[in-house]
Amino acid sequence: MNTFRPFEIAALIGLMHVAGCGKRESHAHFEQEPPAAVPAASVVPEVVEMAQPLKDPPLEFFGNYETAGVIAEVPPEIPAGELGTMRAYLQKSGNWARVQDPVQVGDYPWFATSLFWLKPGQRYTVRVDVHDRGGRVIKTLHTEGATRREPVLGETANRRYVALDGNDLNPGTDAQPFGTLARALRNVTAGQTIVMRAGTYYEGDLALGRSGFESAPIVIRAYPGEVAVLDGADPAALNATAWNMEADGLYSYPVEGACRSATLVERESGRVVRLFPVARLEHLQKRYIPDHGALAEMGIEGAIFCNGRTAYILPPGPLERYRVHVALRKRAMSVVDHRSVQLHGLTFDHYGKGPNDAALHLENASDILVQQCRFRYDNCPIYVKGDTDRLTVQDCDFQDAILDWPFSYMKGGSGISGYFEGGAVNVDATYSGRGLVFRRNRIANYFDGAHLTPWVFDAARTQETDFYQNQIDGCMDDFVEVDGFSRNVRIFDNVMNRSLTGVSLAQALDGPTYVVYNVIANCGMVPAAQREGNYGYPFKLNGGPQTEIGCGPMFFYHNTAYTQDPNSRALMAKHVRWSSMTMRNNIWVGRMMGFELWPENPPAMDFDFDNLYTSNPNGPLVLQYYHKEYKTLEEVRSGLKWLEHGISADPQLVDAAGGDFSLGSNSPCIDAGIVVAGINEGRMRGMAPDLGAIEAR
Repeated sequence: MNTFRPFEIAALIGLMHVAGCGKRESHAHFEQEPPAAVPAASVVPEVVEMAQPLKDPPLEFFGNYETAGVIAEVPPEIPAGELGTMRAYLQKSGNWARVQDPVQVGDYPWFATSLFWLKPGQRYTVRVDVHDRGGRVIKTLHTEGATRREPVLGETANRRYVALDGNDLNPGTDAQPFGTLARALRNVTAGQTIVMRAGTYYEGDLALGRSGFESAPIVIRAYPGEVAVLDGADPAALNATAWNMEADGLYSYPVEGACRSATLVERESGRVVRLFPVARLEHLQKRYIPDHGALAEMGIEGAIFCNGRTAYILPPGPLERYRVHVALRKRAMSVVDHRSVQLHGLTFDHYGKGPNDAALHLENASDILVQQCRFRYDNCPIYVKGDTDRLTVQDCDFQDAILDWPFSYMKGGSGISGYFEGGAVNVDATYSGRGLVFRRNRIANYFDGAHLTPWVFDAARTQETDFYQNQIDGCMDDFVEVDGFSRNVRIFDNVMNRSLTGVSLAQALDGPTYVVYNVIANCGMVPAAQREGNYGYPFKLNGGPQTEIGCGPMFFYHNTAYTQDPNSRALMAKHVRWSSMTMRNNIWVGRMMGFELWPENPPAMDFDFDNLYTSNPNGPLVLQYYHKEYKTLEEVRSGLKWLEHGISADPQLVDAAGGDFSLGSNSPCIDAGIVVAGINEGRMRGMAPDLGAIEAR
């Protein structure tokens, strides 16, 4: 084990703030005990003002709405060789309640943990005890902090209006509105509200030129009860008459620059066909991609090719049946180096010509609220870059139509996946912000649901990212990706249905990462996976950046993973590396087998009080390549030292095929869990916690 002398710790901290955490110079990893059981307690804190620290304190409380990060620097007077563990406590009703133990963040001299189930706009007090190798407390740190208040739409009487029948020469009043959002943005100031009346506005590549303030944000919203749509498509190309019919049954239209985004909407039924971007014109002409097959066999119903001057499309039928939406605009709006902006009730359609184009581009843009908005058929809805702090995306709808596209071709070096792989929110490779909250959103029919972490550079000690209470239905690849620096990233209380794999942690660098109380359903049950023979599993650890380092500490608590894929694995780990993995009170169900484990000598797993089950009577409970099969729970306990208190049984879910993943009255998972500090005390309804994401009533 490497040791940090006091001056080395100070130097590392300084280097971190200047250059970020992407560089790896050493790999000191301090030992950490598994979480312990604690009794339940209640929280009754007071309402307070929020305050952001001016610099990193020895013990930091970083609050989101219902969670918080606690980050403790290694006291400089303590040599690393004497440091044992850290333990954290939250003050509840005058008592100290133990929460999740802090763990070391990568190889840096600070430890972090997360607090769950807090209340917005409340003040909390925390304590961290630093233990030596013998378990003696050698330092105690205290701090207090507050969670963020629930966001409130900051409307004022200072309004400017935009309407389709308006005119940019008007004063922008309700009676005499502007005709474009571009005109309204030109002179918007802090404390103003831009109100958009109903209709479709073919605008884009707009930039916000000013910041709001916390007490006077800039608000851009739809008129109450009306639907205002910002559309990035070329309105001149909507009708078939604008397109030239080619001799080979294709249609062409002049388009300048790249164009990877085109959507057909059937006039009679409203059915949507996303056109698949192919690399060469002859792929359209021949309806065939060499080494891959016919377009129809690959799940491609319609396709597009663009050479920088002309777009060629292959529709699934006569073009007269469709409205044609070809992206003209890269983005709807950019917010760069500004803050305190709120977007409410708007719809963003058909944005994105090239890579990293997004309906909303946010860069060094803090205290941004996006709520009750709709994003439809954008290559990327929200792109987040730089020092973007305290971004909240809530109660939004994200809709695409690419679930049938060919997975192997997109991921096989074609370059196409990079246009669509970011999901509903895509965090840039060099993001260094904190406090991203993505909650209560609905995501359907994307390549990935969301990408939450940077992977090249990150200058933040921890990210404090929350992804929770979202509903996902249909992802070609992963529900959620934390492939990169994942420092206090929390994925919890989500219901996720139909994907190839569930949560991708390849690699979840540095840690800690928490995956808690999620329903991870029907991995492997999307058209591309079934067509191409790819089987599903609930979290992915193989691949990703910096595999030589591997994942930081990961914690899986109270997840229910179930799928109807007949070839599924309950769990799978390929070429993997991690510093620690803790699993408690989960349900893992596979149809073909239980845990498929590739390495002969895998990293240590603290794996207990879970239900690991396969419905295949001939399938092994654990298959360890190059070693052996473990048919029974007893063999797993003896050979791998896992699941000493776990079970292997049909969880008896009420109606998993119909989407009800709650436990039946006779389920062996009821009261089969263990109390986990700071995680499940408030949710337990019986004698002990139940296994899985849904506690039985």
